[in-house]
Amino acid sequence: MSDPDIDQLLEKPHLPDIPETQLLRHQAGFQSSGRVRVQFADTPADLSIDRLRSQKDLLTQLHTSLLPLLHHQITTISQALDYSELRQDTASKLALMLEIQPQIAHTVDQVIRAFNDIIAGRVLEPFPTNDQHFEEFKFFRLHGADFSIREDYIVHLPTLWENSCRVIDELQLPVPERKILSAIAYKSYILKRAINHTISLLGASELSILWDRWLDGLADIDTALTELSTLSNPRPDDTISTSQDTTSTSQGERKVLSKQAIQLINSFIPIAKLSRLFFVKLFREGMNSKQVPLSTDMSSHQMDFLDTSACNIGECFTDMLYQLEDSDIDPRPGTSRYLIGEIEKLTPLFQSYLVLVVLYIVPLYPDINGLSSQIYFRDWFVSWNTSFSVATHNAIQAVHFFERDGP
Repeated sequence: MSDPDIDQLLEKPHLPDIPETQLLRHQAGFQSSGRVRVQFADTPADLSIDRLRSQKDLLTQLHTSLLPLLHHQITTISQALDYSELRQDTASKLALMLEIQPQIAHTVDQVIRAFNDIIAGRVLEPFPTNDQHFEEFKFFRLHGADFSIREDYIVHLPTLWENSCRVIDELQLPVPERKILSAIAYKSYILKRAINHTISLLGASELSILWDRWLDGLADIDTALTELSTLSNPRPDDTISTSQDTTSTSQGERKVLSKQAIQLINSFIPIAKLSRLFFVKLFREGMNSKQVPLSTDMSSHQMDFLDTSACNIGECFTDMLYQLEDSDIDPRPGTSRYLIGEIEKLTPLFQSYLVLVVLYIVPLYPDINGLSSQIYFRDWFVSWNTSFSVATHNAIQAVHFFERDGP
């Protein structure tokens, strides 16, 4: 919504304290205490495969019925909490919120009861290395769902109740605070994202779960690559600043680095491009698979490694970007040690990733250009690995040169 639209809404007379607002405020305050009728067990879960398989129907109900219903209810109440909707049709929107709040509480209770019946306790780390045959009941899936339900739902849902109360309270004021709009949108986004992630963990194929994590890692790599490209290509109208001035760029201004720093940044761009290519290639070829199995032959320990490594690779690029941005400011020996350390993190991460991808993921892909996926990717990975080794070697050499060329 544009600022003029908001201003027009804020200029309307504030609402009278009608009975619906009084009741909703009372209910929102009650719900915001975070009261949950069903308690979690804190003892380690009984995760024997026979007992878990006896709960398969309940697991299906969770990811096909209860969780999608909760997602729909969260969407409904977040839309009803919009200022424009409330001011134009106050009575019906308040009635809708009064109706949907207990429904959400009831659905959450059902979700927690169902999940407690399935696992009956906590799914603790470390992940096992021998649960390949557990399929949709692998510890990796159950641990992720357990965390989302315990941490995301129970922590963030009470905030929606608080926001319900705040919206109504602020509608009584001549000038409500605008920040509540973004707070509602953010909490709704977090909750719906957590619900979608839980649905995926409980019902999607393992490849789909990994693809989602690859996209998360890709987002960090893309951001770093964009920023590095911007820093390495100063605009003609940019004024080169001294190293002291680079820390004080105001919002909207571009930090201008020295020639030596730009040369250093240029040496890291090939690493970012090749890292991006690695995940993009796997993702695109995987998406061409018309049908993939629900589970792979990987254990939860291996799945967790692939899951966390994708994010760790993305974080490496985020950290390197910050260091490269300040390369004209920080002492060069420290910059050198840090950047080489990050490069040395990336190489073993990709090598371990390659082993699992070749063994467990590539065989599930369809033929590519008339070749089996295994033969095609064998040649592709050899070429990629050679290019990546050259890129990391060149970057390390550039780091050493940058340190020696310092003032």
